[in-house]
Amino acid sequence: MSSTTLLTFLLTVSPSLLHAQTGGNLSNCKGGCEMGELCIGNPFSQPVDDKECNTCAAGRYWWPCNFETLCYCNSVEEGAPRVPPAPKSKLKVLDSPSPCMSILTQDVFNSIVQPTSEEGRALYTYAGLCNAIVQYNTYHDEKFAGMGTELEVRSELAAFLAHTAVDTHGYAVTREEFHCVDPITGADGKVYCKPCKEEHYNSQTKTCSQNYFESEDSYKEYCDKTRQFPQGCACNMDSVREVTVPLVSEVDAEGNIVSRDTGGYIAASMAYFTRGAIQTNWNYDYYGASVSMTGSPNLLCENPDMVSTDPQYAWGAGIYKWMEKMNFGSTGVTAHQQALKGNFGGTIEILYGELECPANEWASVKHVDMVQDRVSQVCKAGAALGVYLEMDKCDPPSGCLQCDGLKEIYETCLEDGSCPDCATWTQFLRSVAPTVTPIRVESPSWDDWSTTYGTRSGAVGARLSYWPAVSLVCLVLFSAGTLLA
Repeated sequence: MSSTTLLTFLLTVSPSLLHAQTGGNLSNCKGGCEMGELCIGNPFSQPVDDKECNTCAAGRYWWPCNFETLCYCNSVEEGAPRVPPAPKSKLKVLDSPSPCMSILTQDVFNSIVQPTSEEGRALYTYAGLCNAIVQYNTYHDEKFAGMGTELEVRSELAAFLAHTAVDTHGYAVTREEFHCVDPITGADGKVYCKPCKEEHYNSQTKTCSQNYFESEDSYKEYCDKTRQFPQGCACNMDSVREVTVPLVSEVDAEGNIVSRDTGGYIAASMAYFTRGAIQTNWNYDYYGASVSMTGSPNLLCENPDMVSTDPQYAWGAGIYKWMEKMNFGSTGVTAHQQALKGNFGGTIEILYGELECPANEWASVKHVDMVQDRVSQVCKAGAALGVYLEMDKCDPPSGCLQCDGLKEIYETCLEDGSCPDCATWTQFLRSVAPTVTPIRVESPSWDDWSTTYGTRSGAVGARLSYWPAVSLVCLVLFSAGTLLA
């Protein structure tokens, strides 16, 4: 086909065909923006500028308008926060901005969230979670724990809290352990961490056998050079170096000054290692979480350690991953959407699919334990909230993801008693599981007919006398149709 012929074809092809090929205008600008708003771009997801998105409001249906979260309506006022939308569930928004005090009471929260460390008790608080929910829902049309029915809200909370319990090791860990061995709060009030290579870290004693900087001249972890501003926090693998920790003099019971080894430390505020209620790591995760919660990347890009020290941001970073991480990067579905379908397995597939779906000892013994723990925790959270979630099914089934091997793990837990909360889960339900088998009703026998309608002969006679009447009605309708024609 010549270039002229191809151009002619493109100019004359049906717009409906192009619409079908591209998926149509899926952007949040479809149908136009309100007065005082403009369709702008979300460069965090893909390289796109505002000019390319401006035409989405006018009906453009090819890139970037055929991606749900690439273009969105935003205020034109100078300094207005730019908060990209979360993928939509297409469910109605509940009247309450937060499930706290109604569905997720303090008592329900306390029965699920039971931190096993002082740091965890200070960070993973009820008030922090409630504040994070209100903060997120204020900025987004798609609400966390605020879409659909009460049952769907309970499902989402149960799934979310099951994952947070596992990711934080029982709400005990506030920073990734082998990246922050023996943290110190300096005289300047800042936290300092001693990073460790995984092969040198002893998880039982929580100690490091070799200084990280014996083999490295700088801390080189969790900085993606291909995801710099505006697709991630600006970072440099050579800029995070060993520092001297300013110490406050410590004196023991006998009055002697306590000396402390401060070799191999870095400022915690300079590193993008794992933190948060749901694992948040890498420079781009902190960028996305900061924008999602505040409308600006500055807060967490400048100090990612706020996720370890402020309860609202510890929970908020987890809510961001839950609501906005899609299984294909800038397309696909979210854990939020799968939980609303009552599908726990789908949430694991999206958040940890490569490691845990399936989890096996050939890949990582740690993740074999973690996925079993997720099953145990969803039973615990589901019982507290009175809701049941499926391991590998959805209602409705469209768009349902599965986590390979999860159902087998659940069934094994029930058989060997390794997940005790699962054995009693169904005793606390407010509703039955969506896949409960309905009662089977058998067809009536002739004896049933005779009891209800008389003898067999009478029943047969009734059936035979019925058909002439039906035939007469059909004949009248046919004749009337012929006359009208």
